[in-house]
Amino acid sequence: MTRMTTRQLRDAELAKWAEDGDFVPGPETPHDEAREMSRALLEAAGVDVTALAERVGRGRPTLEARQAAGVSPLWQVRAPQALDSQIRQQAAAEGRTLSQLLRDAASEYLVRHTAA
Repeated sequence: MTRMTTRQLRDAELAKWAEDGDFVPGPETPHDEAREMSRALLEAAGVDVTALAERVGRGRPTLEARQAAGVSPLWQVRAPQALDSQIRQQAAAEGRTLSQLLRDAASEYLVRHTAA
């Protein structure tokens, strides 16, 4: 009987895990554990994870030149269905994203309504 190395055991474990369809982290999976699961699966597939991370980068691009990537504030706003439809149609007509249009609308509002 041949003894398996730690790496071979881990690879066999990952292969079974992937074949069983249990490789997708669920909402109950802690962030660090999900990241490690993903990294292990990529490494087992022969992917240079470090090089991939450098090429892909981290987070969204910043909205301001002096900010680090991914630190722009995130707004969540509820809107009536009719307003949502209109604003999305307007953004599409202008070839812009919803976020771009809403940022510009907020800026324009402040210019017009800020007390002097």
